[in-house]
This record gives sequence, structure tokens and C-alpha cells, in this order.
Amino acid sequence: MSTGANPTTKKRKYRPRNPPGPDRAEINWKEEEFQNLVRDMGFRSEWGARFPTPNSTALDAPPGYMALYASFFWEGNFRLPMMKFTSEVLTNYGLHISQINALGLPRITHFEFICRANRIEPTIEKFNVFYFVSYTGGFYSFNSRTSGVSPCSTNPPKSLHDWKQKFFYILRGVVPIDIHYRDESEEVPRVNVSVDFTEQEWYKVLTRKVTSTAQLEERALVATGMSMLWAPRNPRGFPVYGYQGKAGYNLMNVFDSKAGGAMVVAILPEGRPLWLDQIRDNFLHPTSESMATYANAILGEDGGDDLDDAISPTREEVIVLSSEGSDGSHEGLIPRSTRAGPPQGSVREPMAANVETLAVDPQDDTAEQLETRKK
Repeated sequence: MSTGANPTTKKRKYRPRNPPGPDRAEINWKEEEFQNLVRDMGFRSEWGARFPTPNSTALDAPPGYMALYASFFWEGNFRLPMMKFTSEVLTNYGLHISQINALGLPRITHFEFICRANRIEPTIEKFNVFYFVSYTGGFYSFNSRTSGVSPCSTNPPKSLHDWKQKFFYILRGVVPIDIHYRDESEEVPRVNVSVDFTEQEWYKVLTRKVTSTAQLEERALVATGMSMLWAPRNPRGFPVYGYQGKAGYNLMNVFDSKAGGAMVVAILPEGRPLWLDQIRDNFLHPTSESMATYANAILGEDGGDDLDDAISPTREEVIVLSSEGSDGSHEGLIPRSTRAGPPQGSVREPMAANVETLAVDPQDDTAEQLETRKK
């Protein structure tokens, strides 16, 4: 009679699961990737973005700093300065930006995009109709409601490999509001859904064309007023969805791979404010007051030690001194997920909105690509 282990049974190699929370996920990405992110996202030097030292976790952020995740920007269409709508969602649910997982944040930005693309004002009440807060593995997320609610999005990312280990530190004052850092002992926030929402016109519009939470090209984000990474050759240039010499097509076309147009640069008529001036109020801009307010604060605690004393000279954090490349561009986003963009193969006329003939910047490369596709 045999005793002990079966010699024919191959011993399984232990494969640890992905770190469940910010307290265990140690830094694991390349400093070069971090520097590319800083350049592409236009981080300013005064924001103090730092690359953590080996073996650091997101909770090791020095006093006055917080952790953000690269996937927020790569897959999540999140930008700094932060959108006011994102802050509205977080403050109403009592969540800090660093506590949201990489699958939940894209639902906020996607919802805002489809609202603005359809000229609907995004609000927490509308967002709450479609999503509720969940908590797992040390992070909060937003899951779709299924009972009595038609979806406004589909095909969310199932997983993002190692996103928890690709974080960096940045000064808390970059987000110039007091956002609650929820302790894990607190209950998951629940917010009641508005009544009679199915009869509202905004609900019918948002559920008419269900779209994927895809990574969007920068011009599309700028066009909806969700990014300020905009430096056209012509200072009066602004991004629009164009097709056959006309512009002003619905920006929802960026989700349609068969739509025949693309994001192009049109020229604002004289007398109109520059595009960045028109969208500036959509964002929460850091101020000297916000930077000073959180200079010594520690997330989840009341105050902290002096910043200069807390950072050891042997830690060797990388402090970013410049945010732009030698050409001053913000191009080169890393395509790490399904991405909405120019159509492939056969195309059709895009969905219309307020279509008009606008002067398109002749120096815009996309305009040349459009003309080529029409032939």
C-alpha cells in the first residue's frame, strides 16, 4: 500500500494572483514608460510627478503626494487637470481618485464623453441611473445596473494586466478639492436612482447607440472639452469630426469603425474665443492655494511630517523637470487597449449632427488622409 505523495503527480508551480490592493502591489514598470507618460500627458513640472523607488506601494506616497495609475491615462481617457464632472462623481460617492480601479474610471470618462458628444450636460444623477459603486480587492469600481435600465456602454475591459503596479506619485494639490479617502471599514456608498428616468429625453438619447468604453484619440477628447492637450499649428484651430469637406458631424462617430470621416482641424471664425478658452471651465485647475493646502497632508490621516524631513536623500525618486518633448508635442499615446480611431476598410457616411462647411486647416495631416480615402 502506497504512502506519501503520488510520484506521478506533477507538482503545480505556485502562481500568485495579482496584488489585491494598493497596500501590496509593489511598483513594477519602467521609468522610461513613466517619462513617456509625463511627456505625452503634458504634466507640468510644478505638479511634482515622481517615479517611486523599488518595492514601493501606492500607499507609500510621501506627505503631500498621492498615487495615480498609468492606466487611468492610457485606457481610462483621464487627464489632468481633472474634469469637474469626475470630481462631482467622486465627491458624491465619497471616493478618492486613487481608490478607483482601472476598470471603473473609464466608465466615468466614457459617460461624460457620450453626454458631451450628444450635447447633454453630464450630471451625477444621470450617471447614477446607469452605474452603482462596488468594492473588491482594495479598490472601488462602477458596475452597470441591469434591472430596468438599458445600457449606455458595452464591452468594458475584462482585465488590465498589472495595472496596480504601474503607479506614480504626484502632488495632491493637483486636484484642488478636498476629496474623501474612504476607509475600508466604511460601507460601500449607495445612491437612490432618480424616478421616471426612462421618460427623459437624455436617457433615450444615451441608450439609442450603445458604445464601447474604448481608448479615444486625443482630438476627440479635446473636441468634447475633456482634454487641454491641444497645440494646433494654427492657433485658431479646433478639432471636429469631418467628412468630405464638411465638419460638425456627431462625435459619436469616433466609436464607429465604418464611419467614413475622421477627426480634423477646422478654423474658428474671427471673433470667436480660442478653443482652449472655450473649454477651460470644464476643468479643476490647480492653484497655489491648493498646492499649499495639501503640502504636508497624508492620505487617510490628519496632517503629517514636514515634506523635506520625510523624503530621505537616499530614496532617489525621479522628479520631473520638464513635461514636453523637444518638439513641444503631446503625441505618442501608448495604444494599450481597444482604441476608437480612423475607419478601416469600406466606409459609410458618418452620423450627422450640426453639419456645416468649415475651413479645414490645409496643414492638417488628417485632412489629407480623408481626401485619399474618398478617391
